[in-house]
Amino acid sequence: MRKLITILSLSVFWIPSFDARPGMGNSYRSSSSSSSRPTYSSYKSSYNSSFSSSKSNHSSTSYPTSSGPEPTSYFESTNHKISIHFHADGSADVNESFRIKKDQSKIGIKRPSFLIKKDADITNLEVFPQSVYSSHNAGMITIFWANNEQNPEMDISIQYRIKETTISLGKLSLVNWKFAKTNLSSQPIQFDLKWDPNSFSKNLKIQNEVFNESLLEYERFEIPVRLEEFHIQNDSWKNLELNTFYVIDIPQLSERKSEPQKEIQTPNSQKTDYTLEETVTLNENGSHHYQSRILIPKDNLNQNSLQLQLGLHRFREYGESFWNHFWTPAFQISYGFKGISTYFWHLFSVSISEGITIANNLTQYDFSFSTLGETSNRQNNGLEHWIRITNLENRENLELKSFHLRLLSETKLDRNTSQIEMIVSDCEYCSDVFDQSSWIVPIEPKWESDGFSFDWNHPIPNQYKVYIRLQETNKQFYYNPILIFYAVLNAFLHSPGSGNHMGHLVLLGIFFLGFITFGFLYLNRRKSQREKKQNEKFHLLQIQKIDPYFDMELFKKKVILITEKTVFAWDKGDLESLRNFLSASVFQRFSIQLQLMNMIDGEINRMKGFSVVSLGIIGMSMESEYLTLHLKIKCKTKDKTFPKQTSELEIQNQLNNETYSFYEEIHSYTRKITTQTKPNIDLIHNLCPSCGATAKFSHATNKCEYCGGIYNSGEADWVLTEITQLVEWDELKSKNGMELQNGFAKQLLEDRASAVFWKYIHYQSFPNSEFLKRDSLDESYKQLAGPGKSPIHSPVIGSCHLVHLDLNSKPQKMTCEIRWSGSRKKGLIPEHRRSKLHLVLLTERTKTLGFSEESCHHCGAPLPEIDSSVCSYCKETIPEKVNDWLFDSTELISL
Repeated sequence: MRKLITILSLSVFWIPSFDARPGMGNSYRSSSSSSSRPTYSSYKSSYNSSFSSSKSNHSSTSYPTSSGPEPTSYFESTNHKISIHFHADGSADVNESFRIKKDQSKIGIKRPSFLIKKDADITNLEVFPQSVYSSHNAGMITIFWANNEQNPEMDISIQYRIKETTISLGKLSLVNWKFAKTNLSSQPIQFDLKWDPNSFSKNLKIQNEVFNESLLEYERFEIPVRLEEFHIQNDSWKNLELNTFYVIDIPQLSERKSEPQKEIQTPNSQKTDYTLEETVTLNENGSHHYQSRILIPKDNLNQNSLQLQLGLHRFREYGESFWNHFWTPAFQISYGFKGISTYFWHLFSVSISEGITIANNLTQYDFSFSTLGETSNRQNNGLEHWIRITNLENRENLELKSFHLRLLSETKLDRNTSQIEMIVSDCEYCSDVFDQSSWIVPIEPKWESDGFSFDWNHPIPNQYKVYIRLQETNKQFYYNPILIFYAVLNAFLHSPGSGNHMGHLVLLGIFFLGFITFGFLYLNRRKSQREKKQNEKFHLLQIQKIDPYFDMELFKKKVILITEKTVFAWDKGDLESLRNFLSASVFQRFSIQLQLMNMIDGEINRMKGFSVVSLGIIGMSMESEYLTLHLKIKCKTKDKTFPKQTSELEIQNQLNNETYSFYEEIHSYTRKITTQTKPNIDLIHNLCPSCGATAKFSHATNKCEYCGGIYNSGEADWVLTEITQLVEWDELKSKNGMELQNGFAKQLLEDRASAVFWKYIHYQSFPNSEFLKRDSLDESYKQLAGPGKSPIHSPVIGSCHLVHLDLNSKPQKMTCEIRWSGSRKKGLIPEHRRSKLHLVLLTERTKTLGFSEESCHHCGAPLPEIDSSVCSYCKETIPEKVNDWLFDSTELISL
């Protein structure tokens, strides 16, 4: 039902937006758009941590910056052993050893602490062999190699002590440790645990974590262990692989030194705790009914305005039955309030009505309510119930001193097939309660004929939220649509101004009238998804016919990484590190846009919080010797444009207040058809994709010094060759491309035309610009009005496609139509334009050049942007004209 709400809402309300991204695509104006408001975002990576040296014979005082390679936390290892001795004072001695495989990292490796949500205080660190350097900071141990070369296969041993390995829940100490192997292909961990008497309790648990692909969530299973003489060895689970596992306990630390608590006195000092008595009934229809009683000291000043935060639990999406998934909204429904006052505008929280005074100078508050959404099916694994322990909001400054829970069930609970856990989370407004940083607290409920009861007598600080998770096997339930309609209507009447589940309420009322429409939309959606999967599978099979080693998932990861590198480089204002991943056209687009913003507009564009939301292949083309994959990429980011003199502090403060924006583009990646995938042999791994040699970047170069391969030519690896705005892509899809003769790739010609057009924009905008001179005919260059005569602000190329190619003329000629936008003055809305760009080819183009540009034939450095006859890096002579398509003329088709 939530999908039907979304579809119909989109059919009524549609607001076009052009969101921010590198390359200023948010300011692009197509011929069909009426307005466009540019917004920009930024990203800043900072590294302000201070390291502490270990007691190894060597220490490191310099570390790699974010612009170069860094030590990795993921590497392949064998014979991984972890031995821990837990002491009665809460400290632990750790001994970890493993054998790292060859060529895992050029710089070094990192080993994180096993503590969750707490930085480890590490002392007595010793790392072997002594030929490596080591340091630690906030529980992260970093090991550096002695030289900047790929590591050999070797044994590494780490020994250290952690001063405090427990976390505090009020006055209670908890053990919550997590261990994970170094990467997916590494061997499982061999674990050995010892402890002092009077430290771990008899309820010590070890839980193995596995990912349930059908539920798309992590699950933990308790490992049966034998507690022998305060020692657990790996032999206790011989037939079980430990990839990721947890150690959980409430230890009895006899040697911990307790410090006296200082009570802070204020003019309004008062008792700040309360107790809770709660009875929760699990109904057969999937609803939970809460009957709660809170007892608060009468002299507490906040007792007349107490508020409760309602749960934000999500209805389950994966593993749930289709019936339940169809009828339910996204978030749980709270309804049937008694003894509670709700708010007109929202149902995030409610107020408790007036209480009554009872004995012992206490005020008693009784209230009740019901929820839908806290019980769900787990596919074939039975039911899961989440019971939220009701607590007051943080602002009340009241601490839950103790609580008594009585759980009743309309269906019989079998203690032998039920699992009960107490989950503690410090996330106040989270819809997903249980994650890898949540705490599982061992409890022992008292079973009764109609359920169980549980008493907790330890204070819980008000920033923590407590849940009881109950899992039952061999059970299943289905929601009643009438109950859901009643619950939604009741919630809406309690808070009409919030529009709480309003769409759900309306659609439930008119469901039968719209049944046919819904059926059509649902079937059409399923068909679209099926076609999308079949289309991607078809593309994969076509590629694997010519490249059997092609891996679609690895390719997508590479695309995401290049996209992230592009954003980070754009944010720093230095794109040189991207030259080898981008075609000449895309690189010129980003570089010239940055120059225009900085020098013409006096502005900088910053981005922050960037991430790729979705990625999918929507098309594939093979032309001549090249294969191109077209991907639709959706991204999320914050961005904003600032005057370039703005301080970094002010930039970050403003970006923190920005909201996230989303944008979609079509990214085209191209490489030669005959190229075969070589796993992990590419520039991302600092290796030449042609010969596999280490790629040394002593200066800005796009050529391998060993084999002479040009990195961004597309000859040996994928290169980003085109970025097309989504609105233009829809128009281009329906057009039939030109039929070219064998030996010519349209994508290659369009990339060259786009690169030349960007240089033309540079010439138009900058006085004394000589960027175009080396890429144009002498006669054509002389006929131009002069550099800097017509500055263009916020230019964006929406698309470039070939419209004419004459290979029989001397010289050869081609014409491309370029759809682009730009403004004549700063601050004006960009205007949509269409131009024809005419280019000529005097001599045959170098075939190995691909999607790259002419560079120094000696060292591979880019040709200078000034009128120079020598390379600025190696001082070798460079040609006056590039051996490529040259600018002839341009004409404006429309404004």
